[in-house]
Amino acid sequence: MKRKYLKRCLCLLLTFVLLFSVTVSADDTTPEDFEDDNTTTTIDFSEPSDTTIDDTVWTREYDDGTEEIVTYEDLNPSPYLRWNAISTVGMSLDFKTGGKAVFATTVTTRSTSYSMKIVTKLQSYRSGTWKTLYTKTKTSSSTGAMNSGSYYVTKGYKYRTRNTITIYNSSGKVIETDTLNCTRTYN
Repeated sequence: MKRKYLKRCLCLLLTFVLLFSVTVSADDTTPEDFEDDNTTTTIDFSEPSDTTIDDTVWTREYDDGTEEIVTYEDLNPSPYLRWNAISTVGMSLDFKTGGKAVFATTVTTRSTSYSMKIVTKLQSYRSGTWKTLYTKTKTSSSTGAMNSGSYYVTKGYKYRTRNTITIYNSSGKVIETDTLNCTRTYN
């Protein structure tokens, strides 16, 4: 029970860190007991950002393609208000010197019996449509997971991470799915 509580606290801490863009090293905040898929991703939040004004917009995307703006409270609701299986979601998108877009999405679940898949697509908005530049997938059987990565982009465009989160029960059946976007302009 103590280990489960510690994991949940560490996941929530990581979510807050990512949401408020505090200068941290991902290696210092990723709990050791997160499932390891034998890949290492380091996020360097210590470099200065080329974006001085935080213009981040979070949205929920529906099956018909429409979107609604969501707030921090929507992503980290009071218990059991928004989701049945997802506990919290944290998303960040930042632009570093030289055009490096750095993104991270953290998800925690309400039960240790759930597993999850996070599919993050880094997209650019050009000619009136969103075009996928890079896709990264993270699967985990832990109560918390982080999907992060980086990709070089060009100034003068709007970018977003399109995060599709799928939660499975212990039998592998999909019990919840949601698509959330984190959008910023790189000037």
